[in-house]
Amino acid sequence: MQDIVLIKFYEYVAMGKPVITTKIPGVMKEFGEDRGIIYVDKPEDAFGRAVGMIEEYGSKAWGFVENCGWDDVVDEFERVLEEVIDGAK
Repeated sequence: MQDIVLIKFYEYVAMGKPVITTKIPGVMKEFGEDRGIIYVDKPEDAFGRAVGMIEEYGSKAWGFVENCGWDDVVDEFERVLEEVIDGAK
């Protein structure tokens, strides 16, 4: 039973969904590391790992949009307009 690889792992990964699973030998052999599968030692570790990932991705998302506010958009728009005006002179 330890060497099985459920088809749903392929389906989840194909849909771009990360999979959190215990270290099942068949899955580890088939997918290895850094291929959309996150391994935990015990099933009860999965929830904590998922929460950690959500927090990490939330922070990364905030870091990205932090520099995409309207002030930044207006500054970039003004910069482009100035380049166009200077180029037309």
